[in-house]
Amino acid sequence: MKIFNLVTLLGIFFFTAVSFAADCTEKFSWSPNSEDDKVTEYRIYYSLVENDLKPDLKDPLRPEPLFVTITDFSLVEGRIVGDVPGLDCGETYYFVCRAYNGAFESDNSIIVDSGPMTAIFGSVPEANYDGTIQDTYINLNDKNNITSQQLNTYTWPKNKVANAIVMKIDLAQLPKGARVQSASLQLYASEAGGDSEYNISVHKMIQHNPVLLKATGFTYDGTNSWTANTNCYNDIPLAQADISPKAVESSIDLSVGYKSWDVTDMVTDWLDDSKLNYGLLLNSDAVASSDSHRFFASSEATDANKRPKLVVKYTIEMLAPKIINMYQN
Repeated sequence: MKIFNLVTLLGIFFFTAVSFAADCTEKFSWSPNSEDDKVTEYRIYYSLVENDLKPDLKDPLRPEPLFVTITDFSLVEGRIVGDVPGLDCGETYYFVCRAYNGAFESDNSIIVDSGPMTAIFGSVPEANYDGTIQDTYINLNDKNNITSQQLNTYTWPKNKVANAIVMKIDLAQLPKGARVQSASLQLYASEAGGDSEYNISVHKMIQHNPVLLKATGFTYDGTNSWTANTNCYNDIPLAQADISPKAVESSIDLSVGYKSWDVTDMVTDWLDDSKLNYGLLLNSDAVASSDSHRFFASSEATDANKRPKLVVKYTIEMLAPKIINMYQN
């Protein structure tokens, strides 16, 4: 048995482009096979049913999956590019690429699909990546609250931030090449008081990388002070000068239940450069009545169904390499 090794059919990636009202186009790219493989064309097979692309699982009563033929081997940044046009917009299709040498087809590449995937971070039952959120809140004192089952936002005195929530989210387990479509930070509101609407803003942590096991209203690591500022009572720093301008703000009412903030841009920035991920801060309302507050369940909460979570929807830009082989008897 002679084996033609088609090695370097690198994980296809795609994006969707609307061509006209009813049709969409998926664009793929992959690394070319070696010249020794004598590839005459590549074929991108597609179907609405994933198993149709798996010969051992395919329903024999279903028609063969459609495919498009790619014969232009011109390279774009070292990769071959091919389009699959005429797809119904809004449908989730599955795709594989196979190489052809004029007589035999290769095995499948990895299967990719056109729909976004969802990853849930945090210590919640539905999490894909458990234990990836660390959280605490800081107060106008030198107490560390990492073990608290509660995350507090509080205004005191009037129009002064008195508590702030600090969180770190480990995104390292997102697949390489993930392209974020949306990211929603969700906290469960367990108690509310004061003003009927309470604005809580989300900020990136900057300048200092806090150690949540030791952070307090005075220091970011139990020893070194937050940057001095006069925003809070008695000039206690409370990280107010170590945050970016607000990325997003949500008005939180008095009801209990999950509340959300759109942190898509923030998560995208962190994926682009993980060294910038010092965590985030949810700030109390700085224009509110004294003692207005919103409390949330922390990652230490007894009820795991109420813990913080980050829900990320993403597509894959480039998947891992796949070695495929072509056989000839």
